[in-house]
Amino acid sequence: MKKTLRIIMFVLFIILILGLSIYLPNKDKINEEVEDKSIIYSLIEENGKYGVKDQNDEIIVQIQYEKIIIPNEHRDVFFCYNGEQKTILDKNNKTIFEEYDNVDLIKLSNISENVYEKNALIYQKNEKFGLLSITGNIILEAKYDEIYSLGYKENEIIVKENNKYMIYDTNGKNLIKDVFDSIQSDEFYTEEDEYRKSGYIVCKITSDGYRYGYYDYEYNKVLEINYNQISRILDVKNKNNIYLIASLNGQFGVFINNTKVIDTQYQSINYDSELEVFIVERTGKYGAFNENGTEIIKPEFNSLIVQGVFLYAQNDTEQKVYNKNGKEVNIPFTTIIESTETSQYYIKIENNKYGIINDKNELIINCEYDLIQQISGTNAFQGVKNDTDTTTIFNKNLENVLEMVHATTEVSDGKIRIYNDSEEVDFDFDGNKIQ
Repeated sequence: MKKTLRIIMFVLFIILILGLSIYLPNKDKINEEVEDKSIIYSLIEENGKYGVKDQNDEIIVQIQYEKIIIPNEHRDVFFCYNGEQKTILDKNNKTIFEEYDNVDLIKLSNISENVYEKNALIYQKNEKFGLLSITGNIILEAKYDEIYSLGYKENEIIVKENNKYMIYDTNGKNLIKDVFDSIQSDEFYTEEDEYRKSGYIVCKITSDGYRYGYYDYEYNKVLEINYNQISRILDVKNKNNIYLIASLNGQFGVFINNTKVIDTQYQSINYDSELEVFIVERTGKYGAFNENGTEIIKPEFNSLIVQGVFLYAQNDTEQKVYNKNGKEVNIPFTTIIESTETSQYYIKIENNKYGIINDKNELIINCEYDLIQQISGTNAFQGVKNDTDTTTIFNKNLENVLEMVHATTEVSDGKIRIYNDSEEVDFDFDGNKIQ
C-alpha cells in the first residue's frame, strides 16, 4: 500500500514539474490572452482636440491632442500626437515604452485607413527592430532590419533580416520555415472570412533569375519555387479551391491547388468570371477551357472574346458564337445577349439597339432603345431613347408603366423615384406605382 502511494505521489510530482515547465516560460503570453472586455476605451473630441474616456465616461487622457490612436479598445495604450511629437500613455497618464528608441503601431494599410494590429507593436533599439506585445512584453528581440504588416492579414507580420524575409505571427511563431527574397499576399477575400484565407506568393532569386512559389493560408507549400510568375484568380465562384495562373519559361498554365489542369504551353491565359472560362492564346491563336481545365474551344481562332453570355470567335474564314460550355449558338455574330439580375430575362443588343428577351429566346421588348438596364437592386427595368431624352419604366412583368422626358432615376428608402423638373413618381421595387 505504501509503495503504491509513493508511486502515485511521484507521478503527481512529475505532472506538477511538467506543468510548471510549460507555464513559467509562457506565463506572460498566457496572461496577455486574458483581456478584460468590460473595459472599453474610446476617443472624445472637443474643438478639434482629442482625449480618451473609459466605459464609465471618465476622462482618462485629457482633451489636448491633435490625434489619438487606440490600437486595442480594451488595453490602456494610447498613441497621442501633437504635430510630429508622439507620446504613448497608459490609463494613469504615465508615459510608457520610454526604454526604447521608438515604439510604433503596425498598420494594416490595405484593410482600412485606420486599422492596426491590436496586440502587437514594433519597437526600435540600436537601429534594429523587434516586436512587443501590447502589454509591453518582448516577443521578438530587436535584431531585424524591418518589421511590417503584409497589409491584409491581421496577426501576421513580415520580418527582414540580412535582406531575407520571413513570416511570423504576432506571438513570435515562425509560420513558414524558410526565407525569401520577397513575400506578398495573394489578396484573396471573401465576405465571410475577409482576408484570413489569403495565401502567399513567395520569391527567391536564383542563378536563373526570379523564381516564384505559392503557400496557402495554412502555410502549406502548394507550388514549388520555380515559376517565372504566379497570380491567384480572385473572382472564381468556387471559393474552396485555389486557382493559380503560373508561367514556366514564359509559358502559362493553370493549377487548381497543386494540380495542373491546363498545361504550361500558352503565351497568355485570362479568366472570365461571368462565364467561368479561361481564354488561352498559343502562337496567336485563341481557344477556351472551362473552370475544371477541360478544353471547350480549340485554340484555332484569330480572336476569341466574351460579350455578354456568349463567346465570339473569329478567324479569316468564319465567325462563330459559343455558349459557356463550348456549344455553338445560332445567333448573328453582331447580336449580344446580356444577363440581368432576373434569371428569366436577358437584354438583347442588336444593331446597337437594346431590347429584352425571355429565357425561351422570345422577344418581349423590341430592340429600339439606346439603353435598357435593370434598375439596380430591384425587379424593374428602364429604357432610354436618346433622340427624345425619354425614359420608360417597365415593371417586373415588363409592362410599360411610365414614360417621362428629361427624367432622373433614384433608388432610396425602399422605393424607386423617377422625376424631372415638373413631376415626380414613386414605384416599389417590382415597378408598381406607389399612390
